[in-house]
Formats: sequence, C-alpha cells, structure tokens
Amino acid sequence: MARYLPFAGKNSIVEMNIGIQFALPFEQKIGESVEAIKAEFADEFPKFEPLQLVTINLGPQQSMMPGLSSASTLSGFNLTKPKPDGSAVRVLRVMANLLSVHFLEYTSWKETKPQAIGYVTRCLEKLPVLERSPATSVLLRYIDRFTLDGAPQEANAGILFRPDNKFVATRILDRGNQWHSNSGWFEPLYGDALTLNQLNVSSGMIQTVAGVIVDHNSVYNFSNPCKSIAELTRGNGNQLSLDAILDRQHTANADLLQNLLNDEMLATIGLKG
Repeated sequence: MARYLPFAGKNSIVEMNIGIQFALPFEQKIGESVEAIKAEFADEFPKFEPLQLVTINLGPQQSMMPGLSSASTLSGFNLTKPKPDGSAVRVLRVMANLLSVHFLEYTSWKETKPQAIGYVTRCLEKLPVLERSPATSVLLRYIDRFTLDGAPQEANAGILFRPDNKFVATRILDRGNQWHSNSGWFEPLYGDALTLNQLNVSSGMIQTVAGVIVDHNSVYNFSNPCKSIAELTRGNGNQLSLDAILDRQHTANADLLQNLLNDEMLATIGLKG
C-alpha cells in the first residue's frame, strides 16, 4: 500500500526562513555597508552574490541609443554557506525592504532560532537602517515536503491528511496527485496582536515522484515599529521580544501541522502529542 514519507528521513522540512521587514526599501547606497558585512560573516557565509537593480530611463539623455539609458545599482545581496557541490545550506539575504535568513538543512528550532536572531542582529549592526526605516514585521516560513512511496497513480491526500482537518477541503482528499489549495487568515498571536497566515498546499510530480508541499508563512506586524536593535530584540512596553514572537509563530506552525497531518505522519516527524 502506498504511503507518504517525510522529505528527509524523519524531517519533512525543506526550508525554514526567518525575516524582518522594514518600512522602506533599503537605500541604493547599501553598497557602503557590504564590505563590513562580508567581513563579519566571512566564516559562516563565504560566498557573496550581489543583487542588482537595473533601471531604464527613456528620454532625451545621452546614451548608446538616442533616448535610452540604463543604470545598474547594487540593491541587495546574498551571503551563502555552500555545500561541496555548490548548493546552499544557509543563505543570508538583504533585498528590497527585507532581511532574511534561509535554512535549507533544518536541524531543530532550539538550534536554528538563536542562530537566526544572531545573524539578524549582527547584520543590522553593520547595516544602519533602523534609524530611518523601522522594522515593521516578523516573518516565519516553513516549507514541508512529503514524497509518495508508491506509484504516482496511487497518490491520494487522504493517506496523508486528517479527513476532518480545517485547512484543505474534503474534496481534495481523493483527487489523486494533481491539486492545490491556497488560503489566508488572521489569528491572535498573543492578546489582541494578530498574525497573517498564508498557507499554500499543493500536490504534483517532483521529477518522477508524486509529492505534497505544505508552505506556511506567518507574518506578525509590530503594533509599534522598532527603531533600534534593542527594541527589535528585547521588545518595548507591551511588545514581545523577537525571541518570544518567533516562539509563538513556531508553535502556531506546529499546531497547523498537528491539525492537518494524520497520526502516523505526526508520529514519524515527532509532532504527535
């Protein structure tokens, strides 16, 4: 009988991201901080990749073609810890108005949460942005993958999900290996503070194997934007610390999976009550 298996042994997590969103896009002079940030993370993230913003101006300007000019500006970057084969293990990304840390080989929340907070703090110490553009949101994203141990035609969401779960419609449970479900909702994080949840669940072929992706993004908006690293990490007044906010988002993700997945899968990935 066909069954679904977690992506990596007893771990279904393909990627976990923690991000801080800011009120305004990073200044294009971000390049002034790049060398200091590269030096700070030289051991943990030895590969640097600039992200360029290309603008095209149409008008009466001198250029190679009359009326057309272009400029390329450093607008962000990726710092990557690569595997021997060149693929990424971790990525620290600064782009647009988002600072994010991506873990592509997840170990545990106990290990990754303090690492991510440390990366964010150290990066902001070298990238003075909070004074002019306060932090407005905390993002936590989990991408889980389950692959079918069996022929693709045997794929059925009913052998992975609870029949009475509240996140995917009942009619999806017997639709084979091609379907998707997208939803979004607000729910309290603590007190009256609300978090936006975005859930994309999809099934399809991953190369020659049928698989299901559960992509959950949690966005918590600060009631009072943070204008300093201390406010962000330690909290301010009734506002929780970054550590406490992330813990609550992490617990909400675990609760979601416990409602969605059947007991057999929850036991396999260590989430069964």
